[in-house]
Amino acid sequence: MDTKELVKIGRITKNQGNKGEIRVIPLTDHPERFELLESVYLAKGNDIFKKNLEGLRYHKNFLVLKLEGIDNIGQALELRDYFIKIPSEEILPLEENEYYIDDLLGYQVITDIGEKLGEIFDVITTEGTDIFLVRDNNNEYMIPAAREIVIDIDMDKGVMVIKPISGLLEL
Repeated sequence: MDTKELVKIGRITKNQGNKGEIRVIPLTDHPERFELLESVYLAKGNDIFKKNLEGLRYHKNFLVLKLEGIDNIGQALELRDYFIKIPSEEILPLEENEYYIDDLLGYQVITDIGEKLGEIFDVITTEGTDIFLVRDNNNEYMIPAAREIVIDIDMDKGVMVIKPISGLLEL
């Protein structure tokens, strides 16, 4: 499997109990999509491997997964900070004005008055609003993925237009 064809849909944060279950923060607006999966890829750095799903349940703002062959707390703890990924052909179709985070990496970010800020190089996924990390040669910015700030995303041109609020671009 070419790892470039895999899409992140979750991140393992810790174990859940002592029987090998893991807690996963969904990196998708549709966590129910996990119910459609039979297997997932676990990835961290260059380490990547496939695991079959044996169980799934929802708990607060995260999912609890049981993976085949992960049967105790020690094995579950070893998976901390691994990303849950799936092949790109298994992603769900998007609604209007929805985007996959990985698709926005490399986009140029400009303000509504044409000031070039740099390129999106990473995204911090939080329980609230995601944060786009943008850099040019001299500066780095943290841009909240809020509708009041991100006013346009041009998929054809690879450009995100933002309307900065007071204090957003000041260091």
